[in-house]
Amino acid sequence: MKHIYTYLLLCLGLLPLAIQAQEKKIDFFGSGRFTFNNSSLSGNLINKDTTTARKQMTGATLFDFGLHIRPSENTEIKVTTRVQNDMTGFWGGGIIFNLRELYLRGLMFNRIKYQVGDLNTRMTAYTLFNNQGELSQNNPAAFNTFTEVIAYDKFYGQNSWRQQGATADIGFDFNKYVNHIHVTGLITKNKQTDYFSSPDRLFAGSTIQAKMFNQLSIAYNYTNAFDVQKTAMFSNALFSNAVNSFEVKEDLKVKDLKVVLGGEFGKSNVTYENTNNAPLINDGMFMDGSINIDNKKKNWNIGIDLRSVETNFRSIGAQSRRVDFNAVASEYPYYTNRESARPANMLSVLTDGNYYNMFLSPTLKDYNPAYENMLPYGKATPNRQGAEVKLAWNHSNKNLVKISGNASMYNEITGQGTSAIRNFSNFEILADLGVNEIYKSNKKLHIGLFVKQQNTSRNGTEGIDKIDFISTQIKVGVEYEIIPNLEIQLAGILLNAKGNEFLAQRNSFNEIIFYKSYNADLQETILLGGINYQFSKNNCLKIQYQQADWNNKLLVENQYAINRLAIIYNLFF
Repeated sequence: MKHIYTYLLLCLGLLPLAIQAQEKKIDFFGSGRFTFNNSSLSGNLINKDTTTARKQMTGATLFDFGLHIRPSENTEIKVTTRVQNDMTGFWGGGIIFNLRELYLRGLMFNRIKYQVGDLNTRMTAYTLFNNQGELSQNNPAAFNTFTEVIAYDKFYGQNSWRQQGATADIGFDFNKYVNHIHVTGLITKNKQTDYFSSPDRLFAGSTIQAKMFNQLSIAYNYTNAFDVQKTAMFSNALFSNAVNSFEVKEDLKVKDLKVVLGGEFGKSNVTYENTNNAPLINDGMFMDGSINIDNKKKNWNIGIDLRSVETNFRSIGAQSRRVDFNAVASEYPYYTNRESARPANMLSVLTDGNYYNMFLSPTLKDYNPAYENMLPYGKATPNRQGAEVKLAWNHSNKNLVKISGNASMYNEITGQGTSAIRNFSNFEILADLGVNEIYKSNKKLHIGLFVKQQNTSRNGTEGIDKIDFISTQIKVGVEYEIIPNLEIQLAGILLNAKGNEFLAQRNSFNEIIFYKSYNADLQETILLGGINYQFSKNNCLKIQYQQADWNNKLLVENQYAINRLAIIYNLFF
C-alpha cells in the first residue's frame, strides 16, 4: 500500500504544475488494458497426461501513465510508469509498479538533435533492423489488437529495437549539386557485465547520408557491437561484430511511372580476442539491388529484388529474432507427464508476449521451419542468394478490391554438412474484398484471404541428407458491421507442414556443431469468432471464442486443442 500512496502523491503533486503553468509545459498521456482468458485443454494428450490442469483462468489489468515535460523550448522529457495487477493479486497484493520509459531529448545550438535514455533504434535491413515475427503479417482483423498489444509492450515500433543509450544527429543544407547531408550517431549498452567473466558490451552505429540532384541519395552505414576492456575482473576475452554498408537510392519519373532504384552492399567482421578455442572467422559480404515501379493512375505496383548474403555474414543488429521459440508459454507452459515445455503453437505466437524478445543477440537463435524456413532472420539471413518479385493492384475504389502477390526463389551459397545445397521457393497471394462496396451499403462487410506456400528441397548426395519440406498457410477473415462501431469478426488460420529438415545447432561462436533431424506431418488450425466494439480510434473492446488445434501425426498421442474465451479492452489517450 505504501507504493500506491507514493504513486498517487506523485500524480497529485504534478497536477498543480500543469494547471498553474502559463504555457502548456506538461502533457498527460497513457493507456489502459484489461485482459481475461478462460481456457480449457482437450485432445488425445489428456488421455495420458495426468499432471496438466484441464482448465486455466488468467488475466490482468494495467495502466500506463505518462508525462511529456517541456522545461524549455528546446528540451523535452518523457516518462511513463506502469501499474499492473494480475488476477492472482487481490486488494493490491499483486500490484506491480515499474518505470516503463524515460528519455530526455532536445536541440543544441539550434542544429544538433539529441536524445538520451530509452531509444528506438533502426538503420538498414543489414545493419540494425527488427524484422517482423512469424505469422505477424496479413492477419485477419480479429487478431489486430493482440498483435498491436505485443508490439506496444515490446516497443517494436517501425521495425526498431528499443535500447538504452544516447543518439545525436545533425543536418547541413547546400544549394548546388548536394542538397542535404545528414549525420546520425548512436551508442547503447547491449549487455551488462557480471564483474567477473563477462564484460560490458556496447553497440555503436552511425549513418552519413547525402541527397543530391533532388533525386539521388547515397549513404554510408556503420555498426559495431563490442566488449569493453577491463569491465570483467577475471577475463580479458573480447568480442566485436562490425558491419559496414553503402546504400544508394534514386527516384525517377518516367511519364506516369514513379521508378525507385535501390541498392545496398557491404561486409561484416567478427573477432574474438583472448578467448579460448575461438575460431578465426572470415569477413562476410552481402549485396542487395532492387527496382520498384509504381503507377498511381492505374493503381499497380511491381518490385524486383536481387540479393546475396554470404555464409559468414554476421550482424547482431539485423539478425536478432523477435520470436524466441525456446521461451515458455504463459498458458499451459508444460505438458505430458514428463512436464516437457509445450512447443509454441500459432495461437501462442499470435497472442502470447512471452515468446517475444527485446534484446540483440550475438548468436543465430533457433527458429521453427514450419512457420518460416527460407528467411528466418529477414533479409540478412546468411547463406542465401536469390530473387523476389512483388506485384500489387487495387481498384480505383481502394475499399473495393486489393490484390497483391509475391514470388521468391532462393538457394544456399554453401552446403551445410554436405556439398549439396538447399533450394527454397515461396509464393504468396493476398486478396481483400469490400463486399459492401459492391452493393453500395454503408455497413462494412469485408472478406480477406491470404495464402502462403513455402518449399525447401535438397538432393541428397549420400542419400541420408535429402530434404523435402513443404509448409502452407491459409488465413481467412470476415468483418461485418452490425451497427455503427460494432462488428462481428470471424477468422480462420490453417497451417500444414510436412516433410523433413536438418536444423543447425550452434555454439556460442555461431559455429555449427550438430544437425538435428526435424520431421513433421503437422496440421494446426485456429478458428475464431467474436465481436469488436470500437469506442473510438484508440479504444476498443473484443470478446472472442478461440479454438486452436495442434496435431502432428508423427506424435498423435500429443495432439491437443485449446479452447478459450478471450476478452480484451484496450485504451490509448
